[in-house]
Amino acid sequence: MRNLKLLGLFSAVAVLTGCAQVISGDSQDVMVDSAPRPGARCIVQNGRGSWAVQATPATVSVTRSSSPLTINCQGDDGWTGATSVQSNVSYLGYADAVSLVGGAVDLQSGAAYEYPEKVMVSLTGPTGRTYGAEGGRAISMPLDPVADRARMQDDNIATRFQTLRVLLDEGLITADEYNSRRGANLGALLRYSMSSPARDLERAAPPPASLVARLRYLAAAYAEHSITAGEQAAERATILDGLLPATAIRRADPPPPIKDQLQMAAEIGRIERLLTAHVITAKEADAERGKVRQLLETSIASEEAAARAAAGVTQVSLTLAPSSGIGIALATLPTEAQARRIWAGLQKVHPAELGNLKLALKKVPRPHRPPYYRITAGPVADYSSATALCKTLSRQGDVCEATSFSE
Repeated sequence: MRNLKLLGLFSAVAVLTGCAQVISGDSQDVMVDSAPRPGARCIVQNGRGSWAVQATPATVSVTRSSSPLTINCQGDDGWTGATSVQSNVSYLGYADAVSLVGGAVDLQSGAAYEYPEKVMVSLTGPTGRTYGAEGGRAISMPLDPVADRARMQDDNIATRFQTLRVLLDEGLITADEYNSRRGANLGALLRYSMSSPARDLERAAPPPASLVARLRYLAAAYAEHSITAGEQAAERATILDGLLPATAIRRADPPPPIKDQLQMAAEIGRIERLLTAHVITAKEADAERGKVRQLLETSIASEEAAARAAAGVTQVSLTLAPSSGIGIALATLPTEAQARRIWAGLQKVHPAELGNLKLALKKVPRPHRPPYYRITAGPVADYSSATALCKTLSRQGDVCEATSFSE
């Protein structure tokens, strides 16, 4: 009899330990709304993923987490807003924790937490952002809905790759499937160094929890002979192709060409965001940065050649104007004054690397437009030394490329 009582006690505890995950689940629906204007697009994020809302009000299924839920919204009319809500331990999660068996698992995974059922984001009109003062007056910079929309699309793309990784970690796809589907669409992340991916990856995909639940159901249904192997394989392939197709039926359009320094800086920032989201590796990021810099240099060289041709000037032979050494190209600015200020700032930030180098400003003419001024520093011992120096500066966030140097 005593053994039966102990067995009953352990059974009751076991029921309690699983209640948070079984009843509450690992995901939760949250209603997102915006005021005073509905219809905004939002990105919802926490420590376990990110999800897109195409138009408020809408309900999104988020993965439970102990971290705050942040929501950033943008309307087509330029109204923007953001908010953050903290999660709390749910009643079932509390019962799970006090059972002392398994509670730590739910608390650690986040299944014991819940967010408010509805979150309201307050939007403000596009009155501009203040970035500082010049001559005693504030500089008001207008909002850029095009850039914000592009960033939201990048978030949608990153979420697809994060979801694919979740499916691998959950054992719902094989390593070969993960590598092939990721490789086939890597051009969505590395736009300039990889081939074009499948189209429409910038659209919001179903939340990871929904895909995990469906694929688990298909596996269980097949194991119980509720569906055939063919039915399971067909639906499973459709789900995965909707996430990241193994073979692209239609490919995305190529990215815009890199023509100026600001465009390259924006692309470098995009690479850093993708690196932070853990959807690309450091090696892949380095290759993409290098390709972007190369494309800018090619564009500038093409404009130089066009300017010379328009002016009737031929290329000067290297035998007539030999280079005095190897240097590093650091930036291209619209005015000589700006270029000199940037160079002075770079020397202060990197005294060990740039303190002993000389500045050479090269005026780069452009047809029907003001010229560029390219910052080149040097000389350095050789091309290998220039490449090594550029790697050091690039790790600290500065653009750099080995080149010839002539005072």
